[in-house]
Amino acid sequence: MTTPTRETLEKALKSDAKLQAAATQFANELAGGTYTIADLAEQLGFALTSADTEERVAGTNLLSAVLNALPGDVLNSKQLEFLTTFYTDRLRDHHNVMPAIIVGLNALVHMKQLPAESVPLLLQAFFQYTTCQSQTRGDRTKIFNMFKYLTVHYQPELVKMAGDFLFGLINSIDGERDPRNLDIIFSFMPEFISQYPLLHLAEEMFEIFACYFPIDFNPSKEDPEAITRDALAEKLTHCLVASEQFAEWTVSLAVEKLDSELVVAKLDSIELLHQAALKFSPAALEPYFAQIWQALKAETFPGSDNADVLRCALKALAELLKSAAKVPSISHNYQSNVLGVVLPHLSDVHHRLFHPATAIALMCVSGDAPYAADKILNTFLLKLQTIELSMKTSEERIKFYHIISQVYKLAALRDSLTKLDKAILLPLQDDVIAALRLCERDDFDAKQEDLELQTAALSVLCECVPVLSEAQRALVYKALVQLISHPYIDLDFKLLTVNLGALHPVELQSSFIDICIRNFDIFSEFIKRKIYSNLLPLLPQIAFTQRILDLVMKEVFTPTVTEPGRLLALEALSTLLNQEEQRFIVELQQQSNLLHQLIELARNTPALPLASLELIAAALSRIMQQLPLSEQSAIVSEYLPTLDLQEAAQLYVARGLLGYLHKDIALDDHFERLLDDLTKLSLSSDNEQLRTIAHHLLCSLVNKMDNTKENRSQVKRIIHQLKEAIKSGDQRAVHLLAWLAKGLVVAGFEEAAEIITDLTDLLEHPTLCTAAALAFDVIAAEFPELDLPVVKFLYKQKFFHTIMNKLGSKLSNYCEHHMKAFIYVLKATPHSVIRLNIKQLGPLLFKTLDAQSDGQFLCIALNICNNFVKQQDAYFQAHLGHIIPSCLELSKQKTQPNMQVRIAALQLLYDITKYPTYVLLPHKVDVTLALAAALDDPKRLVRNAAVKARNAWYLVGAPSGD
Repeated sequence: MTTPTRETLEKALKSDAKLQAAATQFANELAGGTYTIADLAEQLGFALTSADTEERVAGTNLLSAVLNALPGDVLNSKQLEFLTTFYTDRLRDHHNVMPAIIVGLNALVHMKQLPAESVPLLLQAFFQYTTCQSQTRGDRTKIFNMFKYLTVHYQPELVKMAGDFLFGLINSIDGERDPRNLDIIFSFMPEFISQYPLLHLAEEMFEIFACYFPIDFNPSKEDPEAITRDALAEKLTHCLVASEQFAEWTVSLAVEKLDSELVVAKLDSIELLHQAALKFSPAALEPYFAQIWQALKAETFPGSDNADVLRCALKALAELLKSAAKVPSISHNYQSNVLGVVLPHLSDVHHRLFHPATAIALMCVSGDAPYAADKILNTFLLKLQTIELSMKTSEERIKFYHIISQVYKLAALRDSLTKLDKAILLPLQDDVIAALRLCERDDFDAKQEDLELQTAALSVLCECVPVLSEAQRALVYKALVQLISHPYIDLDFKLLTVNLGALHPVELQSSFIDICIRNFDIFSEFIKRKIYSNLLPLLPQIAFTQRILDLVMKEVFTPTVTEPGRLLALEALSTLLNQEEQRFIVELQQQSNLLHQLIELARNTPALPLASLELIAAALSRIMQQLPLSEQSAIVSEYLPTLDLQEAAQLYVARGLLGYLHKDIALDDHFERLLDDLTKLSLSSDNEQLRTIAHHLLCSLVNKMDNTKENRSQVKRIIHQLKEAIKSGDQRAVHLLAWLAKGLVVAGFEEAAEIITDLTDLLEHPTLCTAAALAFDVIAAEFPELDLPVVKFLYKQKFFHTIMNKLGSKLSNYCEHHMKAFIYVLKATPHSVIRLNIKQLGPLLFKTLDAQSDGQFLCIALNICNNFVKQQDAYFQAHLGHIIPSCLELSKQKTQPNMQVRIAALQLLYDITKYPTYVLLPHKVDVTLALAAALDDPKRLVRNAAVKARNAWYLVGAPSGD
C-alpha cells in the first residue's frame, strides 16, 4: 500500500470527524511500516504550505492528530528532529494555526526518541514566538501539561537553558486565572522549584504564586469533579514554600494576610507558616521569627474568637519550635521570646491570660522539652511554695498539677524527662506527694472532701515515675497502701502502679502488693474490690503474674471463702480472662485445669447465688472460645452427659460450655436430650433468668445443628409438643417457639416457615395474640450475647418477604396485632429493602403514627420514617401533609405520655426541615404555632428537642436557610 493520495487527504480535511478517523488510520499504517512520516508530510505539503490559512490549519491539525495517535516508540530521532524543526518554524504562523501546533508539540515531547538537544530549541522558539496567556483555556492546559512533562523528563537540558526557561515559564504562568490550569501548575511547580536553580529570578518566581494567595475561588456546584478551594489552597501553599530562597517573602506574605478579617485568609496564612516551619531550615527562618511570633501571638494570646484559627495557630507555633529544636542556639532564642511573654501569666489561675499562656507553654514543651519544661516547672514550683498546703481544696494547686502532668507527659514523649533539672523536679514532686498524703491525716474526712486535689496529684505522679527519687517512691508506696486500705476513698491509681511496676518491680512487690495480699482476708468487701481493680492491670508484668493469679484462685476456689468474697473473686477472674490474650488463657487452662475447677465449684457448692453462677458461665465461655476444636469437643464429651439441666447450677455450666461452642463440633449424640431437657425447663420453671438461658441455648443449638434427617425430626417433635401446649393457652410455649424460630430463620432451615405460619395464626388468638406479636420481635431483634454462627445469606430479606406474604390483607385492614408484629419485623429489616417496598409500606407506617398506640411501637415507626426523611426521600416528601400533623399530635404530652415518642416525633419534625424550602413553606406557620405547646413540656429533653425543631422551622425561607 502506498502513501495516501491527495484526494484521500483532501477528503480527510473536510470535517473534524473525518480528520480524526483518518489520523487513526494513518497512525496505524505508520506504525506498521507502510510508509514513513516524511512520506506523509510530503503528501500533505499542499495543505501545510497552502496560502489559505484555513487549509494550513486543517493540514497542521491532521499531522498533529497523527502524531498524537502514534505510539511513542515509532519515530526515530532523525524523524523527530525533522518534525521539531517543522513545528518550531510554524510557531511564527498565523495565530489560528497555533492550537494545532500546540497539539503537535505536546505529542512530540512525549516521543521516546526525541533528541534531548531538540528540547531547548523547541522551548526557545515557543517562548520567542508565542504567548501562552493569549491561547484558549484548553490550549493552555496542553501547554502546562507539556511543561510538566518536560520538567520531569528533561531536567539537565532545562538547567542548561538557565534563566531562559525560567523566564519563559514565569511569563507563561503569569496571569493564569482558570482553576483547572492552576491546579496543574500548583501540582508540578513545587518539585520543579525545589530541584532547579532559580538564579536571579527567585523573587519573580515567588510573586507569580503570591498573587493568588489566599485563594478566593468558589467551585461550580454543577461540576461533579470540581476542584475545591481547599485543595487548590493546599497546593498553592506548597509552591510558596518550595525553596528556602522564598523564606523572607513567605513570612512577609503570611503575616500580611494574617491581619485579614476573613477567617479563611487567616487559616491559609497560618497554614503557610506551618508549612514554612516544616520545609525551611531553622537558620532560614530565624531572622524572621520575631515577626512570626508577633503575628501568631495576636491569634493565640489571649486567643482568637474562632476555635479553628486558635487551634491552627498553636499548631504552627508548635511546629516552628519543634523544627528549631534541631539547632539549640536558635531553639533557645525562640523559646526565650515566647516564654518571656507567657511565663508571668502562669502564676495566676484567675487571670484571663492564664489559659492562653498554658496552651502556648505546652507548645513550647512539645518543641524543646528540656529547655521549656525546666522554665515552666520552675515557675510553678516558685508559686506552689507560696501556697499553703491545707485540707481545704485549692483550686490553684489543682490547676497547676494538671498542667504539670501535661508538661511531664510531653517531656516523656520527647524522650527528655530524664534530662530535666533535678533541682526543680525533686521539690516539685515533694509538693505533689505531700498533697496526696493528706489522706493519711487523722482529720481527713473523705466524705467531706471531693478528692480532686488527690486525683490531680496522682495524675502528676503517673507521669513522673521515671524521675522519682527512692525516698519519694517510698512515700508514694505508703500513700498507696493508705489509699487502698481506706474505708471510703476509691481513687483510680492503676496507671501509677503499672508504671511503678514496670520500672521498680521489687519495690512495688514488697512495699505494696505483699501488704495488700498479706492482709487481704481482714479487709472489707469495698477494699477487696479496690485491690482487685488495682492489681489486675499488673498481671501482664511477669514479675507479678503468679502472685496475683494465686490470690484470685485462692479466693475463688477455697471452700472457706464465703459470699460476697467469692463473688468479688469471680468478678476479678472474669475481668482477668477478658483482658488477656488467647495464649495466656490456654496456658492457664493447661497449667491449672481452670475449666474443671470452675465446673466443680458450680456443681459442688450448695446455694451458690445466681450472680456467681453467671460469672462462672461467662468464664467457662471465655475459656472454651480460646481452646482448639479438639479440646472443646473432648470437654463437651466429658461433662455434658453428666449435667442435670433442671438444676440451676448445672444449667449455667451448660451455658458456659455450649453458649459459644464452635459450630463445627457435632452434638448429635446429645441433641435429643438437650432439646427435651431445655424445653421442659422452659415450660416448667418460674425463674425468668433460667428460662432465658434455656431459650438462648435452644436457639443456638438449632442454629448450629447438622442438617440431618434425625436432627430435623427431633426439632419437628419439639415444635409439635409446643403446639400442643399452645392449644391449652400456654404463653411460655409461644415464647419458646419464637426462640426456636429465630435459630432456624437465621440458619435458613425450612422448618422456620412452619413456625412462622403458626405464629401468624396466633395473632388472631383471643388470649395469645400479644405474646404472638412479641414473638416476631424476638425473631427479628439482634441479641449480642447470643451465638448464632450459621447465617443464611440475605435471611433478613427473605424473612421480611415471608411475613409480607403471610400477613397480606390483615395489614391493609390494619389489624392491631398484625401491625405490631410487622413493625417489629421492619425494625430489623435493612433500609434498602424497605426502600424498595416503600409504596406498600408507607401507608402502613402512616396508619401506625395515627393509631397513637404503645410507645415502643411508635418509636420504631418514627425511626423508620426518620431514616427516609434524613435522605430527603421523594416518597416522604410527597406525603409531608400526612406526616407533619401526625408528628405534631405525637409531640403533645396530653396525647402521648411516652417521653421517647415525643422526642422522636420532634426529631422527625426537625429533620423534615432539610427538604427544599418550597415544600416546607405551606406548613411553616402551622408547625411553628403547634410546637409552642411542646416548649412547655415538663421534661427537659422534650423541651430541648422542641426548641431545636421550632427554631429550624422558624428559619425556613430565611436568606441563609435555603
